[in-house]
Amino acid sequence: MFDGLGGILFSGPVRPFDMQLRCFSAPFFGRADSDKINELNHGGKILLPPSALDLLVRLNIEYPMMFRVSCINEPLRFTHCGVLEFLAEEGRCYLPSWMMRQLHLSEGDCVRITYTSLPSATYAKFKPQSTDFLSISNPRAMLEVELRKFACLTKGDVIAVQYNEQLLEFLVMEVKPGNAVAIIECDMNVEFDAPEGYVEPSSSAASSATTKPIAPPRVPSVGKGLVAPADKKFAAFGGSGHRLDGKTRSSQSSLSELADSESKLPQLVVETDYKPGSLTFVRYDYKNRSLMEKELDKAKSKGGAGNATPFGGLGQTIRERR
Repeated sequence: MFDGLGGILFSGPVRPFDMQLRCFSAPFFGRADSDKINELNHGGKILLPPSALDLLVRLNIEYPMMFRVSCINEPLRFTHCGVLEFLAEEGRCYLPSWMMRQLHLSEGDCVRITYTSLPSATYAKFKPQSTDFLSISNPRAMLEVELRKFACLTKGDVIAVQYNEQLLEFLVMEVKPGNAVAIIECDMNVEFDAPEGYVEPSSSAASSATTKPIAPPRVPSVGKGLVAPADKKFAAFGGSGHRLDGKTRSSQSSLSELADSESKLPQLVVETDYKPGSLTFVRYDYKNRSLMEKELDKAKSKGGAGNATPFGGLGQTIRERR
């Protein structure tokens, strides 16, 4: 009964997923915040409309979903990506900024998105596009974390990642086993080429860096207990000066002269031929207090009457003494 109907409904091969959408960058997404923009720009996944999810569910596809994104006007210019979410408006898709630059796309240009299946990656070689890459202590661990935001890699792409609030770009120089590979749940060997603009130090510069620096000239010793003579310096406004009233200055001292005199102090020279010896600690000969008082009284008595007593007179008063 249903043989003819089944032949009508299920005849013919299943057509692949193929859509043409207008592409925009992340800031044009109406529901985007700063976190969503960073997640989209610094990864390898795109936003598709809900109708794309409905069509993909009806098709016999393999997971994870991967797509080939190509220009309508230049079909040979293409890359590969994964899908982040199906939240875009109908007829639109949102791509990372580096993917827009890679495909030479402007806001609102049409792109063709087709479903594809890629082999798992076994090898990848990257070329950093800035010497800032050299400041990273563990680049392999950094790239392992950042590549979790990507689903696949395409040879010739310049991908962008963010590390410590710094934008880093890498050229995908080589991938194996094909020109486009999937990097989800795979064991991939990674190599790095020299960063763009990096100049290796020359042999002469390396040898000069290893040579011993020239020691500063040694101050000649002037002998034990002597000092080096101080250099005479120029003294500005060193004249005697004149006053409007014709008088001379009562004192020649001033702050400048004091500072000048300090600068003329002889320079100390370290005694380099010092030899260790014995140290002598001189102690004061302390006496008993009672003994010191007796000696003081004896000295006063020896002075006798020869010493004048201050304020020893009778004094005068205005009133008569009673």
